[in-house]
Amino acid sequence: MKTVREKLDIIKKKLVLLCSQPHKIYLIVGLIGALGFAVITPPFQGPDEPEHYIRVQYIAHGHVIPVNPKSTGASLPKSIGETLRLTFYDDEIRGFSAKKYDFNRTKQAVKRSLNPSERYQPPMVSYNFLTYLPAVPGVFLANVFNLSPVISLYVARILLALASVVIVYFAIKLLPGKKYLFTFVALLPMMLFQQSMVGTDGVSYAIFMLFLAYMLRLYTQSTDIQHSQWIKLALLCGAIVWSKPLLYLFLPLIIILVKKKHFWRWSIIAAVISVLLLGANMLMANNAGEYEYRSDSLPQNIQSDRQLQNLKEHPKRGPRVLWNSYMTSFGDDEARGVIGTFGAADALYPLWMGYIYIFVLGMTATVSLGKNKSKLTIPNSWRWLAVGLAVVHFIAVNLAIYLTYTPYNFDIIYGVQGRYFLPTLIIIFMAIFLSRGAELKPQDKKNIITISSLIILSLVMMALLITFQRYFMYTP
Repeated sequence: MKTVREKLDIIKKKLVLLCSQPHKIYLIVGLIGALGFAVITPPFQGPDEPEHYIRVQYIAHGHVIPVNPKSTGASLPKSIGETLRLTFYDDEIRGFSAKKYDFNRTKQAVKRSLNPSERYQPPMVSYNFLTYLPAVPGVFLANVFNLSPVISLYVARILLALASVVIVYFAIKLLPGKKYLFTFVALLPMMLFQQSMVGTDGVSYAIFMLFLAYMLRLYTQSTDIQHSQWIKLALLCGAIVWSKPLLYLFLPLIIILVKKKHFWRWSIIAAVISVLLLGANMLMANNAGEYEYRSDSLPQNIQSDRQLQNLKEHPKRGPRVLWNSYMTSFGDDEARGVIGTFGAADALYPLWMGYIYIFVLGMTATVSLGKNKSKLTIPNSWRWLAVGLAVVHFIAVNLAIYLTYTPYNFDIIYGVQGRYFLPTLIIIFMAIFLSRGAELKPQDKKNIITISSLIILSLVMMALLITFQRYFMYTP
């Protein structure tokens, strides 16, 4: 008969063994976080989730290529619009911290069948179908059985969460070193929240992580890169282009493989694939026409052409607007949103918990916790390229929002959200810390790994609780 102490020792050994496998840690915590957010968050509360869900429904109804519904006659069951009004549009809780979501509205919506006979023509966002694909079979089957749009929404969330987590899981397995840093960045509460909602960010960021991991795996392998591996890399480059706008800015990172055999041949093929897919993306976006926002959600006085002309005529204006946006209190929300701002109700992750998360990331970044660290000694030129591309991505995102969403002549960039900069954060961490860190004794490494993993799990669980509290519990 084992004593309590012996049983605790066995549990501790199993826990330490589990924590020594970062891909498994990610899979467990990632599934808890992503599926938890998918279930806890009320319907359509994700970033632009109503528009993304409508796009998934259009794909499930056969409109794979985005089109303009008014000119093509594309339509959806009218019950989708009614469900949106019942669960989301007619009860704005954003900005009212004491106002909660009435769960009875979800229960009422669940009772409503799809009823495909009555139709309407909601506008269609111009994103292509790639990042929505995991959700489409589930939504299609829900439609076949005439289930409520709310049920198909939750089915779509769960399928997208599973797909995103599995892709990142394989990315972590492929990474040749610094797996814990990659793991803990991937477990940022905001990253998990994006993976749990119907949208493009979860799958696109997962594909981006897989691209980075596979590229570094090819760089560190001792054997020549096989043709099949080059093809996979070329396909990943194409998937990056088709997953989310502006992520393609990071494709030049493959230059790290320049000394590998057949690099130029396959990089040209990757470039051709990427350019063709980018062109197809632009054609599909133009074919869909301009997206029609709800009039009460779009800021007033948006004049993209005049905004751009104003920047050209006054070169100092751009830097000043950028400074005002991030070097004053206006930028606090964007910085905080990188760690976590959950849902349309803006459930905020507490600052002190964000500081703990940053501390854990810093600790895992600056010490060597894995094996074969020397393999990740990468050229300084590549590091500078990565940082430079991260800066370009940061500026490009801000410029896009300033031109298309910010009122004319505004002195700050209106509408920027922290979630846009998750790829920038990943690249910055990978560029700066992909090298040997401070060496530690084996037992110290095990302790840091185990404690850090438990802290990250606790922080993710707290993010779920905070989100649940914001929507369903009392807040003064």
